[in-house]
Amino acid sequence: MKTLIKHLSNDDAKLTCYIHDYSEEMPTIKRRPAVLIFPGGGYMMCSDREADPVALSYLSLGYNAFVLRYTVGAKASCQKAFDDADEAMKYLRGNDWELRIDKDKIAVVGFSAGGHLAAWVSVLGEEKPNAAILGYPCTIAESGKMLGKEFPELIANVDSATPPTFLFAACDDKVVPIEHSIKYMEALDKAKVSFEAHIFAGGGHGFSLAKPLTAAGYSSYVNRDTARWFDLSAAWLTNQFGDFEVSNEAPPVKILDSNTPLGQVMDNSEVYAKFLEFFPALDIMVKQAVEKGQGDLVMSMSLRSAASVQPQMFAKSQLDALDEALAN
Repeated sequence: MKTLIKHLSNDDAKLTCYIHDYSEEMPTIKRRPAVLIFPGGGYMMCSDREADPVALSYLSLGYNAFVLRYTVGAKASCQKAFDDADEAMKYLRGNDWELRIDKDKIAVVGFSAGGHLAAWVSVLGEEKPNAAILGYPCTIAESGKMLGKEFPELIANVDSATPPTFLFAACDDKVVPIEHSIKYMEALDKAKVSFEAHIFAGGGHGFSLAKPLTAAGYSSYVNRDTARWFDLSAAWLTNQFGDFEVSNEAPPVKILDSNTPLGQVMDNSEVYAKFLEFFPALDIMVKQAVEKGQGDLVMSMSLRSAASVQPQMFAKSQLDALDEALAN
């Protein structure tokens, strides 16, 4: 995996990119679905609790994950945050090959004010995502006044172009009442946009993953039932984007040979016995290396690599004969 930091046009905005490396052991996965995460924070901050821990959770499921820390602050307009989000979406779609993502499988994930931003991009964005996950989102325009911000009208602008949406919130949320989620659901329903919603009995506001990791030490942010939103969202995303490709074919049997690290060879007693037929001194060499504290080094080496150091002990003709015997 590699991590990149992309600085956007607004100096205060940056995109953290978590990207899986290509692996020859997983040749069918050349591009991956992506999640673009907008942390909450009332447009005054970007909560770390709703940022990288969430990204890494989706990363563990095979997604490439991106966290946008958008422009915030008392003097910053919400429009700047929207411009950051729109730019981030364009960056992902315009650099899909480099980022190893499928540009047609990008979901935005937002919490609270970040949920408002995710809905904003979904409804009014020039570059709309393919799916949206909104956590205890603020969607009612009048709420912006409480923050000293000017919110755009989202609910009235939900239409058939709005992407499929997953919503979750808690009944006891005193900061952003579930009315915000319910009205947004009604708008999605009216526009005939597919959605799934989960209103949990408890959890309050700002619970993130609802686990101790993201609780900042407060038990009120931990709720085992509410924490199910993540697995539910993952299943929903799989329904939207499909799963990674598999077939009914059995994986090829790996043939151990003189190019195989000795540690793997020694795990198979039958193959190791064949090695000792051709190189009887190998067992003594391994034991001596272990006694000298060089066991890990020897276990990571193959006989072919050892031959470059001790050609007199591991002749090429003998190695070729060993490989032929193993193949047969």
